[in-house]
Amino acid sequence: MENAQRPTMRSRKLGQRLRAIREERGLTLQKAARLLNRTPSSLSKLETGKRGIRRPALEHMLDRYEISDPDERQTLYDLASHAAEKGWWHRYEGKLSSSMLDYISLEAEAASLKAFQLHLIPGLLQTDDYARAVIAAGVSQETVPDVEGLAEIRLRRQQILFAENPPHLWAIVSEAALHQQFGGAGVMKEQLRRLAELSRLPNVTLQILPFAVGAHPGLNGSFITLTTNELSVVLVENLTTAWYLESSDDIRRHNVVFDHLRALALSPSDSRALIERLVSEA
Repeated sequence: MENAQRPTMRSRKLGQRLRAIREERGLTLQKAARLLNRTPSSLSKLETGKRGIRRPALEHMLDRYEISDPDERQTLYDLASHAAEKGWWHRYEGKLSSSMLDYISLEAEAASLKAFQLHLIPGLLQTDDYARAVIAAGVSQETVPDVEGLAEIRLRRQQILFAENPPHLWAIVSEAALHQQFGGAGVMKEQLRRLAELSRLPNVTLQILPFAVGAHPGLNGSFITLTTNELSVVLVENLTTAWYLESSDDIRRHNVVFDHLRALALSPSDSRALIERLVSEA
């Protein structure tokens, strides 16, 4: 039996693809529902990510839609099987937005992450004290952040870098982030030391974008492109929210910007040398 669920990125992606397949075949929602022996309401919920679907029902649907490509079928099976999967992060519902819960679930299975940061050290590379200082600085007029709880979540997320099959993190960080003080000189020195240490991991590539480059394509803001075996998304954040860009054109545009930034930034070895020099001078 299919089960109702809070839409996740995977369930939305699955629903979008199933809707596209239906429309490519010239089927209205009502005609497709008759073809599949479903109600229009249940099919609509599936296509909007609000309802899950089990493997036998999905196989039947793809058969009726005449989808024979084994790779496409497997991708859809994978999306369906993980659509409502729960992980350690679900115990923090209420502390984190649904979009951030979705992001952490994808981050846990990421094959690669490409992060550009204008003013901060990337979250996966932050020390405990630096993370607390950054989170505490996020006070708005309406809420006071749970510094301890959010710092715990951030540090838990970093464990993916040391997993058996870790993702590759390619981080480009503006030189400004190395000088922006969070928590005082001692906290920053330890953060820079930690940054140099993590940059030596085989699955981490770190480049610093120096002040000397002047204007650059990343001036519009920070972003993260995350890729799993099933999908790619771009995460963009501002003061009050985070949102995902999922279209192939948006992903392509951000990849182009990242490639330009990568070409402008210092090499990984020169970036590490700069960080180590700042540590020695601190």
